[in-house]
Amino acid sequence: MRSVLIDTNILLLLIVGMYDKQLIEQHKRTNTFVIEDYDLLIEYIEQYQTWWVTSHSLAEVSNLLRQAHKQQRKGLMVCFSDLCTALKESHIGKHALFRDDLYIRLGVTDTGIVLKAKRVSCVLTVDLDLYNELLQRGYYAENFNHLRERHLYSG
Repeated sequence: MRSVLIDTNILLLLIVGMYDKQLIEQHKRTNTFVIEDYDLLIEYIEQYQTWWVTSHSLAEVSNLLRQAHKQQRKGLMVCFSDLCTALKESHIGKHALFRDDLYIRLGVTDTGIVLKAKRVSCVLTVDLDLYNELLQRGYYAENFNHLRERHLYSG
């Protein structure tokens, strides 16, 4: 079964787009994306039967989603909760995270993603440092910015 592990910024794009595509370019944490990126994301992740996130990414996303206008905050959080019922969650314990000095360079969330990467088909991220670390370790990763470029030049 093919599975994708979704990084924090990609998960934010997914949730904000599910809630309201028009908000993508306005939300403080997704305004580097455009509406077409959401459509590309959906097209890409639908290739996978299982969508994974780490508990650390969920915590980050929860905090970052709340950086919206008060009237949007509740809707975004409800959408987040609804989406989470369809996601598989991986919890990487603190002992595993701090056993590797990688957390000093990448932080707790990205270290958890690297540790989970060996058990998924693909990691989807926009984080260049994380992407390079995954490739260096022999894991399959896709940088969403590369997907965007391929999509832009193929059309």
